[in-house]
Amino acid sequence: MQTFRLAQEQTLNLFNMNRYCILFLLSVASIDSYAQGSVIPSNVRAVNTIERLTDSNGLGTNEMMFGIPIPEGKVIGDTYLSTEWKRSVILLYDKNKLIEGFPIRYDIKADELDVKSASGVKVLEGRKVKSFMWMDSSRAEPYYFINAKDFKVDGTSLIGFFEVLVDGNSPLFKKMNVSIKKADYNVILSVGSRDDKILKNATYYLAEGTSAYEIPGSKKKFLQLLKSKADDVESYMDSNGLSIKKEEELILICKYYNSLKNN
Repeated sequence: MQTFRLAQEQTLNLFNMNRYCILFLLSVASIDSYAQGSVIPSNVRAVNTIERLTDSNGLGTNEMMFGIPIPEGKVIGDTYLSTEWKRSVILLYDKNKLIEGFPIRYDIKADELDVKSASGVKVLEGRKVKSFMWMDSSRAEPYYFINAKDFKVDGTSLIGFFEVLVDGNSPLFKKMNVSIKKADYNVILSVGSRDDKILKNATYYLAEGTSAYEIPGSKKKFLQLLKSKADDVESYMDSNGLSIKKEEELILICKYYNSLKNN
């Protein structure tokens, strides 16, 4: 009788074990079936939930770890005074030879004139050019440029060209310069720019004879350049509300200054 009860208990335990195994297998099959119906790969889903939700830029701060390279930086901008081709007249130092009618553009950094001819683009070194002018559709008057090496700034000749803003005994010049702002991207913080940027800045000069003086930032120092005409120019500036910090107003001031010198 005792042997029969023992056999009965073993049979019941075996039945319960088989039932749990069947339920476990059914559960696994159900989970596997759901996974097979998903269009999102499981590894991507895991990365998305663990890492992507904490990332603000969409790629993740560990993008290099996963084999996604950081985009290479570019150079933004150009070194031309104007990228447009403009009809011109060029005066060379050599025998004062004139080259007329060709479209040109000026590369500030290289100090070269690109000259477009029927046979292609030719490059003319700036040091060989005494002066040039070009026409622009934006205004009726031509733009005039003279070689900066014919003037001394603090006893030194500059490389490049002055644009003549005001002609006269004391002309006003503008010289464009280029500089490069280097990329400052921080990989760890994912901030900054990956690109180098070409910047163009203008410097203004007032000429007396063959010397050119940079226009200072303050009105007081500017008036010191004008010597005996300083009081008259200051009155003109004050009565007309003019500032040397605006190019169009600086032009008016220097035109008035030259008119005083002519009297």
